Amino acid sequence: MLNVKKRQEYLKYLGFYKGKIDGIEGKQTKKAYLDLQKKYFPKDECDGIYGHNTEILLIDAYRVKKYTKNFKLEEFKCECNGKYCTRYPAELSITLLKNLQKSRDHLAVPMSITSGIRCPRWNTKVGGASFSKHKLGKAVDFVSSKTKTFSE
Repeated sequence: MLNVKKRQEYLKYLGFYKGKIDGIEGKQTKKAYLDLQKKYFPKDECDGIYGHNTEILLIDAYRVKKYTKNFKLEEFKCECNGKYCTRYPAELSITLLKNLQKSRDHLAVPMSITSGIRCPRWNTKVGGASFSKHKLGKAVDFVSSKTKTFSE
């Protein structure tokens, strides 16, 4: 788990924390947790408490902002939309994000993520493979005007 100082650094980088990076989990830090949750989690998951799910969310939000310039965290959320998970059930791979940005730069056109992170239940519901890397934050599906989709 990230220590409080690192959490504050990430929250500040994302614009949720305005205080001093001091490693103290005070009122401003707890408010930043809640503000982060309110932006990305379903309402019933917002409690301002820093736990496992908030840790994954914070890491994902930080990584998307740091390693991509054309993507937003919301594009990677689980499409169960909060029915089975918090929308961000796995840490996004830094390598995936860097490669996705390289692909975007190479194509030089907007790309749309059609499937990002998947919680296990959603993966099963959409017929995903049991070993799908979507469940691990290591795969995405995307389309652009320069890519083709294949269907039956």
